[in-house]
Amino acid sequence: MTDPDIAPVVPPAGPAPETDDAELEVLESDLATIEAVMDRVDFGDLEGAEAMMARLSDGQLEEGHAENTDESE
Repeated sequence: MTDPDIAPVVPPAGPAPETDDAELEVLESDLATIEAVMDRVDFGDLEGAEAMMARLSDGQLEEGHAENTDESE
């Protein structure tokens, strides 16, 4: 039994923010793809990793790689 005089006081949690299930599914899918890409890179399969990166959602590609894109070729 915990002594209430020394127990830490935890403030009550506020209302949980509403989550968009579709957005959450996209994020989970992207996370799984990123983990698989990391495995491919660990095995030295860079071509396979690049092919898998193409499956990421458009928002991830635009935000994460836009500044690294070199279109001078």
